[in-house]
Amino acid sequence: MLQEYLAELSRVKTLTPAEEKILWEKYKTRQDHEARQKLIVSYQPLVYKLASKLNKDEELLYDLLQEGNIGLIESVESFDHHANILFSTYAAHRIRGRMLNFLARCRRTVQRSWWDESELGSLWEYVRDEGADVENEVVKSVLHHRVDAAIRRLSTREQQVIRDLFINEKSPAQTAKEMDISLSYLYKIQKKALQRLRGMLSRRKVEIKYDA
Repeated sequence: MLQEYLAELSRVKTLTPAEEKILWEKYKTRQDHEARQKLIVSYQPLVYKLASKLNKDEELLYDLLQEGNIGLIESVESFDHHANILFSTYAAHRIRGRMLNFLARCRRTVQRSWWDESELGSLWEYVRDEGADVENEVVKSVLHHRVDAAIRRLSTREQQVIRDLFINEKSPAQTAKEMDISLSYLYKIQKKALQRLRGMLSRRKVEIKYDA
């Protein structure tokens, strides 16, 4: 698929300054949507150039291209064509910013600890609300047991991702390599697994209160 995309990019015509000026005038003064589309298409190579510098992984590259295209569209819509600045310079800043923000969100998702109160808060608050006078280590043991039971209900791949990242403390890159998948796909598995675990632990809290 990447080769097909690159083939399409190779057919994109670079606009001359005169051609680009005419398109900006049509779009900004007459709201000509065809001119707008031509401008967006003509700068697709810029989006790819910036994305490929940040990451070479094919699946993650597609995500970066999507973010970059949003940045490109925003740039076309907000650009002042009378300003004394090249559009490529103006757009590159916004496009790259969108891509970097996306990568930062991915890193925060992977680095977030499963064992903190934001994830186990419902069970921790249950113990507190019931006024149980127990040592911290006992509480941790109970919580870990319930989380471990929930993990065993995940799919094989989801279990491996969760155990490697949050228990065995392996890096995302190492886990992805061992599983023979892209980093982007690993992030998707991890996100889905955490959502399922939160759901199971939330239901578990309800069951405990009902049984009590």
